[in-house]
Amino acid sequence: FPYGREPVGKGQAAAGLSEDLIPGVAAVDGFATGFAAGFLATAFLAAGFAAGFLAATFLAAGFAAGFLAAGFFAATFFAAGFLATAFLAAGFLAAAFFTAGFLGATFLATGFLATAFLAAGFLATTFFAAGLAATFFAAGLAAAFFTTGFLAATFFAAGLAAGFFAAGAVAIFFFTTMVILLNKLTGKSRFFV
Repeated sequence: FPYGREPVGKGQAAAGLSEDLIPGVAAVDGFATGFAAGFLATAFLAAGFAAGFLAATFLAAGFAAGFLAAGFFAATFFAAGFLATAFLAAGFLAAAFFTAGFLGATFLATGFLATAFLAAGFLATTFFAAGLAATFFAAGLAAAFFTTGFLAATFFAAGLAAGFFAAGAVAIFFFTTMVILLNKLTGKSRFFV
């Protein structure tokens, strides 16, 4: 048995060997099969390397695109945040300036109105005081006229009384004188003075 062990039993092949593994055939078949398998393995290996290289390239491109997109989005968000902050600050400053201007105008208008009201009150007080002074002056003149009239009436009454007294005195004088003359002329004393 040139091919290995003797057959065992009823014609079965020896354990561990078959006709496919005859040394001559095996060498030729093994070379072609090995060459084809090596070629295919090399091709698959090259395809794996190419696929890995392409995958690494696409992965790197993906990472680069991701980093660029992230950078772009971050720059966009930072720019948007900066612009939003700038617009908010500008709006706050504009609101502050408008509020300050409005309050300044309000305070100026209030000061102007307060000055106008104070001036009107001062003028009204001045006119009232002038009217009061004119009233007191007129009352003084009226009092002077009334006093003059009263004094004139008093002097007139005093003059009238003095006139009546003088007339009474003259009448008494003439009466007494006539009685005395009549007594002397008649010698009778009829009237006692």
